Amino acid sequence: MLQIMKYHFRILLRNREQMFWILLFPILLGIMFKVAFSNISSSEIQKPVSIAVVEENNSDALKNIKTFLEKTELKDGVALFVPTYCTEEKAVSLLKDQTVDGILYTNDSASDTVTLSLTVSSSSSDTVRMNQSVLQAFVKQYNSSVSAIADTAKNHPENLEALLQSLSEQVTYTKEVSLNKHNTNTYTQYFYNLMAMACLFTSLSGLYISLNNQGNLSAIGARRNISPVHKMKVIIAELFSNVIFQFICNLVSFAFIVLVLKIDLTYHLPLAILTVFVGCLTGTTMGFFVGSIGAFSEGTKQGILVSGSLLLCFLSGLMVGNMWIIVENTCPVINRISPAALISRAFYTLGIQDNLNQYYQCILTLVGISALFCLGGFLLTRRKRYASI
Repeated sequence: MLQIMKYHFRILLRNREQMFWILLFPILLGIMFKVAFSNISSSEIQKPVSIAVVEENNSDALKNIKTFLEKTELKDGVALFVPTYCTEEKAVSLLKDQTVDGILYTNDSASDTVTLSLTVSSSSSDTVRMNQSVLQAFVKQYNSSVSAIADTAKNHPENLEALLQSLSEQVTYTKEVSLNKHNTNTYTQYFYNLMAMACLFTSLSGLYISLNNQGNLSAIGARRNISPVHKMKVIIAELFSNVIFQFICNLVSFAFIVLVLKIDLTYHLPLAILTVFVGCLTGTTMGFFVGSIGAFSEGTKQGILVSGSLLLCFLSGLMVGNMWIIVENTCPVINRISPAALISRAFYTLGIQDNLNQYYQCILTLVGISALFCLGGFLLTRRKRYASI
């Protein structure tokens, strides 16, 4: 049996087509995911808002507004606004050229209260419209604060100091709470599904175990059916060596995603590795089972496995991020029995939840599915006899 496993390992190493689909393709797809999602993430980062301030005079009120604009910050000391102080004619020109997102005017009144007004242009850009919303909120807050200070100074001057103190403090009404100690990226789920796809692609290798043991489908199968070695012994040895080989290949892909692409899939690392192993077991036995059905040609069975694996990965969210949720709301039974959904959900549970009950449920379901595939394949290939091969 060990001798059979040894030779089957050599066969797997020399099969360049399978090595590409099982090892190189997931790595290449992972690189493309990383590049695409990095660009999306960088575009979502809040950047400073460019604004033109009409400088008609050099009053103390204008100086206060300048100070206020310069001290309004994003995170880590980055200024929220990048003001340009200029004449009204120059400001209008900058707005037309979309160099700035809006124009601020100071409105002096008889009561010595200086308020702000804002002029923006229509734009189809989401970024520009978001910046305009920030400017509108800023102007509204500033005018409200100025009005409150003026009213308090006039009617209740004894409360002015407390009001100024409260206005100087930024009050946050919401608090960001993580489900666990890890910060999860929205796009990490695509890499969960990428690992699920890599595991299911091992079915192509499992397919050849069945084909090479059927005398009516391959020349190797014909020779094996007249050899004195028991067929089940050969099949079991090849299944073992196949699962181990595919597991090693998928560990390489897993390590590349974690170490090179810097995608953190290492929460509960031993369990993550176990997920890869069980996924390879499910993929290999699925290919073995499909290959044992009927007398279809190699190309037909290969097409069934590839299209079936991609369909399962699509439903689990490889192409559309929220597809798992859509399936869960419309036909949840698919997510309970789909190997791709179970593998990706196992990774997701490790990265998100502290309670691992759902993880163990996914793993046990995958093991059960693998056992059914294995049993079905054995029943379909046992005791086959050929009148002529």
